[in-house]
Parts: sequence; C-alpha cells; structure tokens
Amino acid sequence: MDGDSIDFDRIIDKYLYREARTKTVGRYYPSEVGQCIRKSWFSFKMPKQIEPNVTKIFEAGNLLHEFVVEVLKSDKTPEVTLIDSELPLKMKIDEFEISGRIDDIIRLEHNGEKLLVEVKSTKSVDFLREPSEQYMMQLQFYMHATGIHKGVILYVEKNTLKSKSFATNYDPKLAETIISRFRELHLSLKNNSVPHPEARQSSKNRWMCQYCAYKKECDEIETGEK
Repeated sequence: MDGDSIDFDRIIDKYLYREARTKTVGRYYPSEVGQCIRKSWFSFKMPKQIEPNVTKIFEAGNLLHEFVVEVLKSDKTPEVTLIDSELPLKMKIDEFEISGRIDDIIRLEHNGEKLLVEVKSTKSVDFLREPSEQYMMQLQFYMHATGIHKGVILYVEKNTLKSKSFATNYDPKLAETIISRFRELHLSLKNNSVPHPEARQSSKNRWMCQYCAYKKECDEIETGEK
C-alpha cells in the first residue's frame, strides 16, 4: 500500500464518527438558545446523525481553540493571563438544567479585569460587522451564570489565523429573554407541542432554514402533511 491508495478522507471520517445521541428532556445547552427553537425541539424528538462535513467543521473549530489557548497562556503575551479554559458550567432553572463549557476566562493585566472569551472559527473576518446573534446569546448566558459581566466573541479565520473580536457587556434584559427561551423549549418538549418556526418567520434568520437538518420535517408541518 502506498500513499496514493490511502483514502485519508475516509480515515478522518471514521476517526471523527460519533453515534447519534438521544438528548434528555430537561438538560439543555447554551448553544441551543440562539438557534430556532423548532430546530432544537426536533433535535430532541428526532435525533439525526451529524454529517461528516459538519463534524469536520466542529473539529477544526476545536483545533483552532487549542491554538488560541496556547496564545493566551504564552509568556509572549504578558498583557493577558489565562485563568481557565473549557470550564464546565451547570445551572439549575425551575425543573431543568443548562450545562455547557466556557471557552476561556482571561484577566487583563493592566486593570485586573476578568473577561469571558468565546472563540469561533470563520472563513473570513473581512466582512464581519457584528457578532452572530446566536453566539451573543450564548455568551450572555455565560455572563449571567458566572457573574463575570464582560465578554468577547473572538472570530479566527481558519486559513490565515486573522482575527476580529467583539466586546460586550452583560445585559440583564437579554439574560431574561434567554431564560424565557429555555422555558419555552422545555414546555414544548414536555407537552409534545411543536414550537412556531421562528427562523422561517424572520427575514433576518430565514437563511438558517436552508442549512437546517430538519427542513423537510418543518416544511411538512407547515404544509399540513405531518
């Protein structure tokens, strides 16, 4: 066997393969709160295997975060101190639990201020004018849960390692909205009632439907086929 006959793409797919997981009603993740609630609902009711190309994107993001961690804890970057990385977080609300992982907590050495950092990979930072609403809601929840009320969403370009960051402060009203969204998801799952298709009904977020794994099922509900 020589190098030309090895299907490295298939080998990588096999390495990254994970069984489709059945999600538990009552346990939710911060990354779910900013996406369409109907999509989240479907992911509990009809779990699907993640496509290999999507798994690769997730893994590339993990590798990029590992690079950022090395940068933040390096002696070459004394202006910041890495306090913690991949910090597990659990928060009990009503009768359900939200669990996740905070990418990084850093301290600015010039004033001792702590910041939460969420690292996201992207194809290009050149046209980024504002952070994703989904990522912002995720970061706001972490600020709510930790009491650290300053944060940054750090986008890193996959091919060049160029970056762009968006700083934000804690917004109590937005935090209330986030908790309300978790409550809405939880009640919909408990009552087996399909949430409204908020992405479909939003001109700003309608593009999400194009890439949604549950587009077919959602379409069938809207047309009365299901």
